[in-house]
Amino acid sequence: MLVRFKIVKLSIICLILSVVTGQNNLQVEKLFVQKYLMNHLGKMNASPLVWQDVKKGHLRFKAIHFAEQLLDSLDLGYPPINIALKNFNKLTDMRWDVYESGEYQFIIDDSKNLKHRHNYFSSSSD
Repeated sequence: MLVRFKIVKLSIICLILSVVTGQNNLQVEKLFVQKYLMNHLGKMNASPLVWQDVKKGHLRFKAIHFAEQLLDSLDLGYPPINIALKNFNKLTDMRWDVYESGEYQFIIDDSKNLKHRHNYFSSSSD
């Protein structure tokens, strides 16, 4: 009888300890994910090109916006481990794209079928 009591007592102590450490583990995970996202935001905001209309600025702003959405979802109670598993690689890829970005490769072709140009705001009779 005494052996069974000790086993039950030990199992109850283990159960209580696992519940307590499990609850604290969630807070540690949330803190880690929050610090990682804040670090990401700091790296992306650390350039004067963030708000400029260049390729690097657009990529930085996109990465900032995505990280802010993840922080909002973390505040709303989304599990931190899911945020980490699903999105940390994407954040790292976004940061890598910013560091490797160059200039836009955008070429505007002029239309070849321009027969005449009208100036609708002219007051002369040309």
